[in-house]
Amino acid sequence: MTLIAELKRRKVFKVGAAYLVVAWLLIQVVSTVAPQLSLPEWAPRLITFVLLLGFPVALVLAWIFDNTPDGVRVDAAPVGNKRMYAIAAALAALAVGWYWKGRPERVDTGAEARTIAVLPFVNMSGDPDNEYFSDGISEEILNVLASTPELRVAARTSSFAFKGQQKEIPDIARELEVRMVLEGSVRRQGDRVRITAQLIDAQKGFHLWSQTYDRELKDIFAIQDDIARSIGDELKVRIGGATAQGELTPGERTAVVAGSAATTDVKAYDHYLRGRELWHMRGEPALRRAIESFEQAIALDPKFAGAYAGLGAAYVVLPFHSAAPRNQMHALARDAAEQALALDPGLADAYAVLGDIAIHALRPGLADALLSRALAISPSHASARYWLGEQRLFAGDLAGAEQELTAALAIDPLGRPTANLLTIARLGLGEVEAARASCDRILEVAPTYEACRESLLIVALEQSDLPTVRTLLAGTAARVGPEAVALAADASTALEQGTHSPAVGERLAATPFHGVYAAKGAAIAGDAAIPFLLLSLGQPDLALRRLLDSARQEPSDVVPFLQVAQLDALRCRPEFVTLVAELGLTDPRAARVCAQKS
Repeated sequence: MTLIAELKRRKVFKVGAAYLVVAWLLIQVVSTVAPQLSLPEWAPRLITFVLLLGFPVALVLAWIFDNTPDGVRVDAAPVGNKRMYAIAAALAALAVGWYWKGRPERVDTGAEARTIAVLPFVNMSGDPDNEYFSDGISEEILNVLASTPELRVAARTSSFAFKGQQKEIPDIARELEVRMVLEGSVRRQGDRVRITAQLIDAQKGFHLWSQTYDRELKDIFAIQDDIARSIGDELKVRIGGATAQGELTPGERTAVVAGSAATTDVKAYDHYLRGRELWHMRGEPALRRAIESFEQAIALDPKFAGAYAGLGAAYVVLPFHSAAPRNQMHALARDAAEQALALDPGLADAYAVLGDIAIHALRPGLADALLSRALAISPSHASARYWLGEQRLFAGDLAGAEQELTAALAIDPLGRPTANLLTIARLGLGEVEAARASCDRILEVAPTYEACRESLLIVALEQSDLPTVRTLLAGTAARVGPEAVALAADASTALEQGTHSPAVGERLAATPFHGVYAAKGAAIAGDAAIPFLLLSLGQPDLALRRLLDSARQEPSDVVPFLQVAQLDALRCRPEFVTLVAELGLTDPRAARVCAQKS
């Protein structure tokens, strides 16, 4: 009798076929009910492994035993059992190998493996007005993940820059310098919401985890927690987390729950999400509407700490986009942030707002403590890291500023203010080419970003790159008005001809750029760049006058530039020394520069 005939006689084929059908059905059932039963992510995989391992065992048992009228008996073997045992062993090895190949692959345990970006979830509601809701859900999940110490989470500014773009996931991950990408969609219909999320290993193109949540809107907080938990658990399996099962530690789970449970009022939460979306839009109209949204959220839930923190963040940035008095806005921001901390002492956003206020109040020690506290709570808090770099720059610690700002860019690769401050810090360190590269990258995606145009103007003046100077001046002046265009052209011509033009210098020194900026959102270069332009025009007295005038209007706008080498021509003048002393700053360049001049 042939082996095939013997297998048929012993019903091995029938048993194998029946086993596979039953196993397939079991796997489908488990995969379906696991989310509803809140089973851990590894449960379906374990059941699949057991079933695969049991397949060759079932075949061996079918070969050895036969179901007879007298009961189950050992069957005689006309064909040597050794051959069948060898076949069974081979099948078992194949089953184990199949599972092992398809198991969740552990990626590198280095820093690169712990990086993730949360892309804006697609609004599938059919109503563009719900865009704020889908974006808000994405940001909330991002913020929860950012509180996990092991993860580096790309900031919202960078990850949301790809919204609406038809870019492949690997390309996005490459630009954001992350390994993992979370994407999804949100469909809101009346009082129900459906959220689909999927986690992707962008380097290998694998879908690591996916889930769909179809719940009532009142369950939105639980959904966010579930998503963050599942991602944390999945990543820990792959990078070797602290727990054997790859689950979040108790402390991390507490952070997850606290992230979304600041309010249970769905309407208040809705106003909060609207406020966050408007805050990210910037500009005076959007920021004032954001303030209204946060205030509406607070009116519905006076204990909503996140809404108070959002209100503080809106007030703290409003002066940069309007003529609103900074001192007044900062006082309002401080009140809101302190109220947020009274309700939730572990709110990183509130500490970050207070830290920024301390920077502009020229209180470096307090700013350092507040921002360090924010980063201890949320290590991937891009704004806190950026503001800490700003604080280092204000304190004259250029190397420390470069370190913190570089770390901030790792979190937020497309962060415009971060790149701009890094340019200024590198100018102070004498790293002119690196300084230029910092803002060049930003202007590729945001050509009209005035702060970087201002800093690059200073770089171009340092390098005597007059064509770039003319281009930058003309581009910005065109957004201000005809008078600015004429002044920019005259200044560029004077520079190119190498002439000292007192008339042009006087016009530059007398132009109220701060007022123009406040009114129109633009200026030829901004107040900070004007002294550098005047120095290049051979007008040091006017440069010093303009620097002092700007410092009197808003000292914190001038401070970052005081360590730039071009100001060495003014550094030893009594008025400059007095300005540094009045600001409570140190000038590490002064001793060396002044000693060389004496």
